Amino acid sequence: MSWEFPAWYQLTPLEVLAPRVERIATMCAEEGLGGILLTDAYDVFYACGTSQQGLVLIPAKGEPLVLMRRHAERAAAESPLTVTPISGLTQAADFLLTALPQGSRLGLTLDVVAASDYLGWQKRLPGLKLVDATGPWLELKAVKDAWELERMAEAGKLAASIYAALPGLIKPGMSEAELAGEMQRLAIAGGSIDYLRSRHAYHQTYSWHISSGPEGNLPSAMDAPFNGWGLSPAFPLGASQRRFKPGQPINVDFGVSVGGYQTDQTRTFVLGAAPREVRAAHACLEEIEAAYINGLVPGAVSGELFDLGLEIAARHGLSDSYLGKPGHKIRFAAHGVGQELGCPPYILENSQAVVHENQTYALELKIITPQGPVGLESTVAVRASGPARNLTPAPSLLAEIPLEAS
Repeated sequence: MSWEFPAWYQLTPLEVLAPRVERIATMCAEEGLGGILLTDAYDVFYACGTSQQGLVLIPAKGEPLVLMRRHAERAAAESPLTVTPISGLTQAADFLLTALPQGSRLGLTLDVVAASDYLGWQKRLPGLKLVDATGPWLELKAVKDAWELERMAEAGKLAASIYAALPGLIKPGMSEAELAGEMQRLAIAGGSIDYLRSRHAYHQTYSWHISSGPEGNLPSAMDAPFNGWGLSPAFPLGASQRRFKPGQPINVDFGVSVGGYQTDQTRTFVLGAAPREVRAAHACLEEIEAAYINGLVPGAVSGELFDLGLEIAARHGLSDSYLGKPGHKIRFAAHGVGQELGCPPYILENSQAVVHENQTYALELKIITPQGPVGLESTVAVRASGPARNLTPAPSLLAEIPLEAS
């Protein structure tokens, strides 16, 4: 059949993928790998522009091998690289053994490869040494190309439009879950995939991490300063049936994905006038965000940036509540974002990792107050010099919603 994709079904062009493949091949050579085998849907999409069911081999030398089972014809239409149909993994292994010399070290992303799949590849690929290439692979993906940054900027712009609508949506007595549903409606209508991928997460990421009032401070399974009730012990985090009350902070942590690329952002709202503690907490987070945006330059050290946030929180007298309650504090102030969350780079306690140009960070700035959680999060991209580029243009301000307007 002939595939004619609509304009909004945006394909990744060869001029984007070709340099990306070269970078991957260079990484393989530097790591002493004959190649890297990509089997995860998002890794496959990154390398070849389609996430149809299959796998990709990027060798240190030679042409990439894109092997697709279902749907190979559609994959060939979506990807500008050459696609080879396969009937299954046994046939895929034959292609791999032909492409790589005996004794080659073959990299796998073992953070997302099931143990049963790994054992299966060991049997199918005699003569190849399977090694874990997760670290260098994630470091490579942490540096974004111009195409990725543009998709993320589109996601941030959509997110900003959704946040701008919230003062007209949030009402006293409305539940967190009801607000989450309204935000999802706006996001999907605006082009968000509404599937947020988190690398090897215990609970897969979701767009609607909304928590409010004192119960919003509750810790739970996710590595976050606070998680709220959630809707059930089966998913004990994020938006719940708790209803909004005047004077209590509403922490709205909402992710958007456009073209497979995410931004992660948080803004805090209050119905009526915000209590003094909430205003003070937000002012502290605004100062930390500004310091990070100015400090995220090539060569900056991750652990030193983390300490800078602690110093600012201490100066505001908020050390015991910044990044969570004592005993439940998180050890990072920013995490990587792009195709996925929960991956490098980080602003991490005691880390000696160095910041690089075109890395993207979600600044995970949160404080707990007696009235409830206060958050401020923006996704930023590191530039060659000067302050980082903010990809989430929603104002970094505490939003007080007049009660007569609500």
